[in-house]
Amino acid sequence: MSGQPPPNVHQQSVNAQQLQMYGENWADRFGRLLRAYQISQSRLAAVIGLSAPMISQLISGQRVKISNPAVYGRVVRLEERLTDPAVTSGDPRQSAAVLDEVAASHPALTTMTVNQASPGQRPASNGDSLATRLSAVANREQLRTTAEAAAATGAADLAEVLDRAADLSDG
Repeated sequence: MSGQPPPNVHQQSVNAQQLQMYGENWADRFGRLLRAYQISQSRLAAVIGLSAPMISQLISGQRVKISNPAVYGRVVRLEERLTDPAVTSGDPRQSAAVLDEVAASHPALTTMTVNQASPGQRPASNGDSLATRLSAVANREQLRTTAEAAAATGAADLAEVLDRAADLSDG
């Protein structure tokens, strides 16, 4: 025996790691993209800037993560475009145009740290930064409506941030 865990144990570990890092495993994410864009793994690899064997290794669990932020950014961009009429139409030419656009992109992902508050505790000052950002992308009415919906589902802290954003909004 080689000392390696059985494949199912290893796969569960990889899936858990991918879930923790990305919120979903690569097999599901890539599978969704392959179906939506109606492309092969090798075409997806060319679009996002990975080798086809690397995609296969991510899907099979031989590898856990994508370390190149631009590659990951292209994956995210493809996911964002899944609801675009150019993709949902099923027209191969329109999908190809989206794929070519993403392949030519040089995305720069940024991260934003949000401190998590304990239940009943006011979010830390990052909530104020988030409120400022939200106020720049939505008008007062949209933010208030969304805050009401958040409050109705029990997300009081989120509702509070949205209300602060509405107070900061110009419109």
